[in-house]
Amino acid sequence: MTIKKELPKQKSKEQYRDHILRKLCQDGSRIIELCNAVTGSNYSADTKVKLHNLENSLVRRYNDIAVAVEDELLVMIEHSTNVSPNMPLRLLSYTTDILYTWYVVVKELYKNKIFKIPTPKFYLLYNGTDPVEEKTLKLSAAFETDGGENSLELVVHVIDINYTSGNEVLNKSESLKGYAYLIEQINNYKRQGLSRDEAIHAAIKHCIEAGVLADFLKTHYEEVADMLNIQYDQEVELEALREEAKDEGKAEGRAEGRAEGIEQSIGIMRDLAIDEDIIAQKLKEKFQLNDEGVKRFLEL
Repeated sequence: MTIKKELPKQKSKEQYRDHILRKLCQDGSRIIELCNAVTGSNYSADTKVKLHNLENSLVRRYNDIAVAVEDELLVMIEHSTNVSPNMPLRLLSYTTDILYTWYVVVKELYKNKIFKIPTPKFYLLYNGTDPVEEKTLKLSAAFETDGGENSLELVVHVIDINYTSGNEVLNKSESLKGYAYLIEQINNYKRQGLSRDEAIHAAIKHCIEAGVLADFLKTHYEEVADMLNIQYDQEVELEALREEAKDEGKAEGRAEGRAEGIEQSIGIMRDLAIDEDIIAQKLKEKFQLNDEGVKRFLEL
């Protein structure tokens, strides 16, 4: 399997910073260690790996890690504080983008010889605060109908990497365990009353003193602090969006309940053969409806 040497130029000049996991995995030995821990493989330190940078690709998802191992395995790892059921659908477009950006030679697809690609495997590294309920997410869960055996499927394995989770994956990867420990220390300092910035810097210093990712953190101290700030900004934004969605859902629920109550009241009064003018007056008094609202419900 070969990787394309020339990639299409991306017109966008959008700037970004790597997620801390991506930064850690820019070291080849660390990415092999991570792949072995997550997939249960046993690749040696001299294994050929390629960490994919999607700067020039069509889809930009900078919290993700995509790596080809020995040109045989395409591992996609999404770090998240939220287990979204839409993750398989998101990774579907991501997979297509990576394959067509880095591997697929379009003219080869029209030949009779099969064009080989790396085997995609998908993982979600979760370090949110809510308990993990689903260990596996499937694309087919989003299908309107049962697609059957000839339908498309994409399976994402969810791995809890919280430091307190006791997950054996952490013991298989010193880098991942160190990252989990760093995040745990940040949260501990925040619980003690430190601001987010103070907690990040205190946690980084603590890890350096404790010998956890010490060399990496010493070399990239300020950059890591910036990345963590961005990470927490994204988490706050996502949490705000989730809360907004919950509030909208509650409002919709109240509106639906009110509408149902109005309709039931109209039905009862009509069963009692109450005059429509009196029903209209009762709706105005009980439900504070205006003339247009009364007319709309009476016409149902």
